Order: sequence, then structure tokens, then C-alpha cells
Amino acid sequence: MQKFDALTAIHFQETDPGLEWMKDSEIALDLDSSLDSLKILTPNVVKLPEGGYRMYYTGYGPARSVESSTGYILSAYSVDANRWGKERGVRVEVHEPYASQRTLCPDVIPLPDGRWRMYFEARVAGQASHVLSAVSEGGLEWRMETGIRFGDGEWSYGSPRCLYIEESGRIRFRLYCHHYSEPMVSGLEAQNHIVSAVSDDGLHFEPEPGVRIRQENVYEAYAVYAPEVLRLGDGSYRMYYPGWSEDPMHGRIFSAVSRDGIEWVKDDGIRVDIGGPRDQNHCSEPCVIDLPDGRRRMFYEACDKDSDWRILSATTP
Repeated sequence: MQKFDALTAIHFQETDPGLEWMKDSEIALDLDSSLDSLKILTPNVVKLPEGGYRMYYTGYGPARSVESSTGYILSAYSVDANRWGKERGVRVEVHEPYASQRTLCPDVIPLPDGRWRMYFEARVAGQASHVLSAVSEGGLEWRMETGIRFGDGEWSYGSPRCLYIEESGRIRFRLYCHHYSEPMVSGLEAQNHIVSAVSDDGLHFEPEPGVRIRQENVYEAYAVYAPEVLRLGDGSYRMYYPGWSEDPMHGRIFSAVSRDGIEWVKDDGIRVDIGGPRDQNHCSEPCVIDLPDGRRRMFYEACDKDSDWRILSATTP
């Protein structure tokens, strides 16, 4: 059995995927099943050790088992990251006491013991959101872990990404997530930023001082959130993240770089912009994987002029 290398096991790319992305013509995941025909959001793709890829995503449809639910986590499988087949059932359903309204924004990482852990955003109606977790032996059946991974009841936290990091010769967990006003307000003074927290065991996270990505311009006036953070082969980091404007409200995907994962420098320009036939209003929630031919593919949630949400993709040249 190959030794588990935490630093390269997930959210890792040997070289920087860079700034140039070309939208793919095909829909990655469309509104075509009773569990997700009303909305598809927040893709998270993992490469499976036995080969192939699994996409975890948020769905919402008429076949939901809890009428008051506004979303739950589903999955799809692909051999080549081109054609996807949806897997039956719900991976993480809404549940008491911390996720009675919605489960969304999954981020799945492998654990050293061969299991998987999913971090995800959860919400109870009328309360601030928080980050929860679940574990699985095979990636389909999930068992909730007790308690809240990150949240304080005053600000809303969510859209998590968890990386393994090395500090003082030991492996730790770093969780990146959004930090939203609650109730949600917009504007550059709203503090709808991206922040981070660290943990020794992946269960108990302590916030790190400061802000990782701050609202700073008109493209980010509503919020920045949903960071896709990649550790690179030279030890530096690349982040892709959505910025949402207001008046009009549009989501676009931007990027930043960091030497240490703490201090980030934003790149100029937009990585994936609105304006295609299926993403006229929003491009958001990026997730990046490497393809067998050496290119990288970014999956993202997209909203068209009819307010239909589905998963699209873009690929490096």
C-alpha cells in the first residue's frame, strides 16, 4: 500500500494551473433528476484511489424527503471527468440539530486511515451558518461527526476548503471558509471576507488572526467566498475564489497567490467571467482537478438568464 502523503493527498497541484481558463462547451451536470431538477450548486471533485472521479454537489428538487429543506448533498461519478453519471440517493441529508434547513458546499478529503471526511456548510432557519463534518468508509454512506467544526453563532461561516499543512515538523489541518455578516448585509464595509482556522485533529478548529481575502472593489461589493485553495509543488499556494458584485449582482471567479497560505496577493483580471449561454448571471464556487493529459479542469456553479443553476466547467489550454 502506498504511504499516505498528506501534503499531496488533496488540493495539490505540482505546477500552478495559472490564469488562463477556456470554458468547455458541454454541461458537466444538468438539471435532469427529481432530486436536483430545481437547482444544482457547489461542485467538489475528488480523484478516487481506484480510478475515476466523484463529484459531490448541492441539489434541490421535488423529490426531497423533507419539504422544508432547501438543499442537500448528492454525488456523481465519472471515469474521465468528462461525462458524469449521477449516483442514487442523498449523501448528506438535512438533519437535527445543526442542519435542519440545508446542507451544502461539501469539501471531501482523504484521511490517513483510509476513510474520507466531508466538511460542509449547514444552516438552521433564522440562525448563522456553520461548518459541520461527516466521515465515510467508501464515499457514499456518511456518518455525521458530533458537534460543530467551526462557527460562533454571531457570524455565518461556510463554503469550506480544508488542506493539510506542515508546521514545526507536524501535520495540521487548515480550514478556509467565508465569514459573513448575520443577517447578511452587503457593501465593502460588511466584512464578508474569506478567513481561516487551524486544527491538530481536524475536528477542533481555532481561528487564525486576520483576513485571507478581503472585499476590496466593486466586483466584491456583495461578498468574497468559496475559496478553492491549491498547494503547489514548490510549497506556495494558488487560490481561485468568487467575487460577487451588487447592483447588478453578478458572480465571477478571481484568483490570488500566497507563499505561506496566510498572506495573499490578488491577481489582476477575471479568471472566469459571466456572459456565456448558461452563465449570464453568475460563475461561482470553483473546484480544480488535474486531467490525465496534464491539463487542469475547473468545475463551477453557473446561473443563466432564466435563473437556472447547473455545473459547468473550464479547462486550461
